[in-house]
Amino acid sequence: MNNLIYILLFSFCSCQAHPTPLKNNNSNTVMTDSQSDTIIKKLVEDQYGEFFNYAIQEQIISAVWAEAGGAAPLKAIVIDETAPTKARLLACEVLMKNEFTFLRDEDVKIDQIATIYTNALENNTTGMANSWGFLYEHNDEGPIGIMLVMLGEKAIPELVKLLDNETIHLYQGSKEAMVGNAYQFRVKDFAAYYICRIKNIEAVYHETQAARDVEIEELKALLKEDK
Repeated sequence: MNNLIYILLFSFCSCQAHPTPLKNNNSNTVMTDSQSDTIIKKLVEDQYGEFFNYAIQEQIISAVWAEAGGAAPLKAIVIDETAPTKARLLACEVLMKNEFTFLRDEDVKIDQIATIYTNALENNTTGMANSWGFLYEHNDEGPIGIMLVMLGEKAIPELVKLLDNETIHLYQGSKEAMVGNAYQFRVKDFAAYYICRIKNIEAVYHETQAARDVEIEELKALLKEDK
């Protein structure tokens, strides 16, 4: 099901110049500022539950969707640049599971969505590297990182901004932490991998950070040539 959603998402992102209205029956629901603030607060404080606990994520998504009353209120949070990144990210994820056609709406910009996800990557908003995948050897973008790949070329300018970020994000879980933390992936490694996937460039894994840095510098040069 997820693969189908992302295939359709890719198609929608490619033809965003021809927006169509939301098809959710509740898409015209108007939410007051007070209601919006309540949902934002609950999302930021995990009052619905820990969103990235996948054992309960479906229940959380259902609860957020029900309280919002449809797509439009959540979309308003997503496009609100004054809202916290975490609230915008989670609202976007809920929409992706329930009404992903919101991406075709006229007031939703794909580069704006990309900024939400790159900010979340940069600031470790999910609290764990697992969300962003195990990358190279596993061909794994992760359940959140896959969005940056599917957003395509419009995500690249935001990803390029992260190619000098040395921050290391850690994995959680017993086996996942043992495997993932051995890689010592930095934000720049995640960004480089996603760019390679978008540009259909072979993403070569190197064990040392120094060797990865050489690849990243070559990637930067290649991207400059493409401009």
